Amino acid sequence: MILLTDKDDSLPETAILPSAPMITAPPFLRRTAFTVSYDGRWFHGWQRQGEDRTVQATIEEALTRLVGVPLTVVGSGRTDAGVSAHGQVFHLDLPESQHHRWTPESLRKGANHFLPKEIRLLSSADVGPTFHARHSVRKKIYRYRFRIIPANHTPSPLDNPFTGVFAAPVDLDLFRMATHLFSGHHDFTHFTVRKSLPPRTDRTIDDLFFEQIGTDHQIWITGKGFLHMMIRFMVGSMIEVAKGKRSLAELGSILLPGAPPPGKALKPAPPEGLSLIRVLYGEMDPFL
Repeated sequence: MILLTDKDDSLPETAILPSAPMITAPPFLRRTAFTVSYDGRWFHGWQRQGEDRTVQATIEEALTRLVGVPLTVVGSGRTDAGVSAHGQVFHLDLPESQHHRWTPESLRKGANHFLPKEIRLLSSADVGPTFHARHSVRKKIYRYRFRIIPANHTPSPLDNPFTGVFAAPVDLDLFRMATHLFSGHHDFTHFTVRKSLPPRTDRTIDDLFFEQIGTDHQIWITGKGFLHMMIRFMVGSMIEVAKGKRSLAELGSILLPGAPPPGKALKPAPPEGLSLIRVLYGEMDPFL
């Protein structure tokens, strides 16, 4: 799959990459990067927040138990509640007192011992002090997978749980045409939740690729940064077009700079179908 090779947020998903400051590890800390896969259905998203069960907090708890000192990890970005990841990236800075005790591999294996089965650290590598899991991101690759079921049909609990489910009829030709509207640079003001609106809402979609594998349909989306729930709103709007509930012309107009809110608000696709597949760092990538 071409999308899985690095030709070339990241920042918090609501930020713009060029404005990011350079953040380096202090000389007495050793920075290590990890890739992690997790089943997001069991978590309230990536980012630590209060008492909610999150991926970040769970990883920090496991690493702290392993090393014996409090550790904080920095992720490549946030994922919503229910969204999974095959290749999320994070880094941690290990205190000097721990340098001789741990290698990247022993940290990875040891943390997996304390982590629940829904989270697994897949790889690890020491990185330079200027590498930053969030600020050094060049691109992210997401996949949204969905199934179409007959109207009034009840899905089986044994079906693939990592899919969004939509009732027929769904015109896949219209869906494919709708995907083309998102390529390039657009204003995504109406493709996020209002309370999460950042100062700038323009984003660039570098690649979109739609394919069918058996009974599953999936769309691959690549870009540097995404607004909160942006991809789910994108897919939800494509499904509305494919079901005849919104026209291609209307969808295109919603993406124009300064467009007024649509008469009928957009609805996000279910989170289960969305996965973060890979984070790309260009020449700084520690996992190439």
